[in-house]
Amino acid sequence: MNTAAVQDVFSETVEPLMRAAKEKGATPGSLSEAFLSAMLGLYGRPAAKEFSAKMGFMNLIRQEGGVVSAKEAAVLYGGRSPATDEAVRKAARLGQLIVVKDGRGKMLFPRWQFAEKGGVLPGLRETLGVLREHPHFQELLPFTFFLNLSTRLGGKRPIDLLRSAKEVDIRLVLKLAAEAAE
Repeated sequence: MNTAAVQDVFSETVEPLMRAAKEKGATPGSLSEAFLSAMLGLYGRPAAKEFSAKMGFMNLIRQEGGVVSAKEAAVLYGGRSPATDEAVRKAARLGQLIVVKDGRGKMLFPRWQFAEKGGVLPGLRETLGVLREHPHFQELLPFTFFLNLSTRLGGKRPIDLLRSAKEVDIRLVLKLAAEAAE
């Protein structure tokens, strides 16, 4: 089924149901549980498990500021003098920025990878380079690597250590990435 057809089905069926449920007092959590229950009943455990994993992943990203378009990423990347959309897309293609594509192929950039004054967090590019050596690298690996707690980092997340901008913390993150890439 093509993306346009899926969007039409969603617009015609799921959106009105969600709107009606919200009007009757349903919360996002209760809607999510109901949707997961329906997925389980209609499509079975594998589909429900995949949906649950994707919801958890989206919540994790949302907690860290979500994702932005190439245009917004150019502003964050450039700091006081915004970069161009194309410069951000090129950096992503070169593996210097974390990017994920939506269902339509649009590049989305996690907000958390950018430093406050522009550019990216210290050590991010180097860590991405190491992660790309992972034999099973795919576009979601950086998200899970940077955003999940690690016992090897004292219960902290790699992203938290990069935010500290301390050389010793950056080295720990690079070491963890190298071990993950083996």
